[in-house]
Amino acid sequence: MKKLSKIYSKIEHFFFAPPKNDEFLLFFRVAAGIIILLHFISIFSDFDQFFSSKSIIPMDIMATFNQDWQLTFPFIIQQLETIGISEATTIGATKIIYVSLGIAIILGCYSRISAFLLLFIQILLMKGSSFFIYGADFFTSMSLFYLILFPGDTVFSLRNLFRSKQKKHANYMPVKRLFQLHLSMAYFFSGFDKLLGFNWWNGESIWKAINLPYANRDFNFDFAWLADHSFILVLIGWSTILIEMCYPIFVWIPKTRKLWVILTISMHIGIALVLNLYYFSAIMIVWNLTNFYFEENISLVTDKKMIVSALFPDRKKVLKLR
Repeated sequence: MKKLSKIYSKIEHFFFAPPKNDEFLLFFRVAAGIIILLHFISIFSDFDQFFSSKSIIPMDIMATFNQDWQLTFPFIIQQLETIGISEATTIGATKIIYVSLGIAIILGCYSRISAFLLLFIQILLMKGSSFFIYGADFFTSMSLFYLILFPGDTVFSLRNLFRSKQKKHANYMPVKRLFQLHLSMAYFFSGFDKLLGFNWWNGESIWKAINLPYANRDFNFDFAWLADHSFILVLIGWSTILIEMCYPIFVWIPKTRKLWVILTISMHIGIALVLNLYYFSAIMIVWNLTNFYFEENISLVTDKKMIVSALFPDRKKVLKLR
């Protein structure tokens, strides 16, 4: 029972220890808000081609992947048209509301409510245009979800200007730990999926990626020389697998945390420059910095002294915990 009690106390401390700094709240709110806003503005002029009745892919085709009970942006347009609100008016209002909510998140003006409303709109757009969404859209949804859970507008926010008295907020560390574990598992299973196939072992996946017709269009790097040095492709492939699969181990060890965050960010910078996936890479970099750049020296991999003390209680006098 003493061993179980010791383990339970460590787990409880890990999830519920009072936060020592809240700088990551400001960083995550502002950084994620800017990326979400810029991502939306980047498709501003092409909005009709993605989400309206003038879409490149007809709405009835995209609707084949949706259930009748699902709320989608085309469905909202149709319902509003029945009461006399035109499609152009709905689209124009959606653009204004989306941008306004993004700015509200950045400035910290009721960021949790703004994130909730923005998440609702973003899911409507995603579900109505499933052919056009990719990784950045899914991580945008998840970022908005965490912005709802975090009290992001308690730090350096516009809302604080209108507060006569600071309110005491509940401990948000369980949410941060959930966020950290979520990121760790996402990288592990991404690397594990790559490990299952031979394409990443022999560098084939890397070669295909850098030669995609829509990739490497901004900087036009010459990768032809890699055909004669295939071992580099193999090295990059295995490095990607190891960085991702070992992420849940080394990012939790204080001595290797900084190195692993740098390696992971470097990987995403490479993805951005070569594959031109700027928003996906940017939001993943923000996730890494939010979760582990501001992290105190608390390790999921417990200290050796703690392990020995938990397993052998009679040695407490020899191995005192600090």
